[in-house]
Amino acid sequence: MKNMIWLIVAATTLAASIAVAEEPVPVGLQKQLFVDDYVVAEKRNLTRELGNVKKVGIVLKPSLDTDFHPSWKKPDGSRVALDFGYYTSVARNEKDNKFQMWYMAWRLAGVGYAESTDGIHWNRPLVGKDGKTNIVHRCQGFSCTIDPTLPWGHAEKYKGAGDFQNSNARVALCHSPDGIHWSDYNGGKPVSHRAADTHNQFLWDPISGSYRLLTRTDLGGAGGASESRSTRIMVHAAENDVMKHPAAWKTVIDKIKVDDPKKEKNRWGNPRLQFNGMTMWIYEGVYFGLMDVYTMGKSHFFDGYDYKTKHDDDYMDFYIGTSRDGMNFDKSWIYARKALVPRGPAGSFDKDGVKPPAQIVTHDDEHWIFYGGMDERHYSRGRHLNIGLAKLRLDGFVRLAAGDKPGTAVTKPFKLEGNRLEVNVDARAGRIQIEMLDADGKPIPGFSGNDAPEYQAVDDLRLKCAWKKHKDLSVLKGRVVRIRFRLRNARLYAFRVQ
Repeated sequence: MKNMIWLIVAATTLAASIAVAEEPVPVGLQKQLFVDDYVVAEKRNLTRELGNVKKVGIVLKPSLDTDFHPSWKKPDGSRVALDFGYYTSVARNEKDNKFQMWYMAWRLAGVGYAESTDGIHWNRPLVGKDGKTNIVHRCQGFSCTIDPTLPWGHAEKYKGAGDFQNSNARVALCHSPDGIHWSDYNGGKPVSHRAADTHNQFLWDPISGSYRLLTRTDLGGAGGASESRSTRIMVHAAENDVMKHPAAWKTVIDKIKVDDPKKEKNRWGNPRLQFNGMTMWIYEGVYFGLMDVYTMGKSHFFDGYDYKTKHDDDYMDFYIGTSRDGMNFDKSWIYARKALVPRGPAGSFDKDGVKPPAQIVTHDDEHWIFYGGMDERHYSRGRHLNIGLAKLRLDGFVRLAAGDKPGTAVTKPFKLEGNRLEVNVDARAGRIQIEMLDADGKPIPGFSGNDAPEYQAVDDLRLKCAWKKHKDLSVLKGRVVRIRFRLRNARLYAFRVQ
């Protein structure tokens, strides 16, 4: 009996607090992440936590002539890879079973290309036009995405965006059948206003069914830390035919700022925390903003060569923000100063900056996050980068967590369109119970209370739920239901009706 006490804590008050008339949310067969309260009606004694990445280390170092600044050197005479991996895209080519990478080389050299079969060991084929370099496009601030709406080999299968270096820092677009041989849309002419000297992105949005373009917006200043920076999101407004209408882009939201409630200012009177850029990754119905947040404290390049100290000014952090509409992003993790991929300790290759990629790769039931790691400050002449890799549990970006005190989460009502429930949960040191409720929050006999078993000491990405009298949810299919999760010393990441 004592073991069941945690199962009934606050059950009565929780059921009473659920709004009977709440409209069902569309769930269908889409996995539901607990990054926000989109599907959550009530939660008690639970905290929302940022996931913990595991750093693998450096996977690509600068080695080619085009990776280095042509003249700047460290005090020991070694070359400086000032821009190497400052902006990086990695995609999984499922057709050829390989990873492809596009990274910023020395900014005036252009875009470097690399390939890998395992994502750890990379080669850089000399696929440049002259056959002597791995440079596949002469632009900066470049990112590449693979268009899922087009077949492999299509001339526009790969899509790129960047500052083509003759565009006065405005975004221009390009396309490729293989990610190596590129052709420009619009004759290489820009399709946006300023600014493009940051990470730009051109991608397909499967939620809205449209192409999107992300760029930076200038809010003022003449350059350096005197600038005030923000982000812009645009959509294609002409039948998604970019070849026919390459410049038909409409701004849907502009001047997206950090808006730090601490209101810290730099010595130019501008916000100390600013978006250097933001790219977007869309996963399981959620827009993830991969936020490049700059703590601004310098105005121009200086002779900084301190590779031991972890600095507290003029550095870059990689945060995430989530959104359900693709325009308004939650910035709570920035305000809490909790980066998705934290900077490394003093003396590490990424102690002064972690630069977000264009997108995250989901592979082998993990999320692989490739990033540029800076070992000196943003405006240091000694800023040197390597490309690192961090891994995250599947769906592990944000979780609901319970400690010793039992916690409960109840979903909003939804129509049950499948017959099997799978849950991503880590209860290695605890337990979880999953109950089915009706639309009004009342327990469904046979699926609640003693009929719902406790799962103890489990850690499962796809825990297949069953009940004492029912192996699945077949008898409930078609009904409007809720799910009640009871947790103790456990972390809840996602669920899916199959």
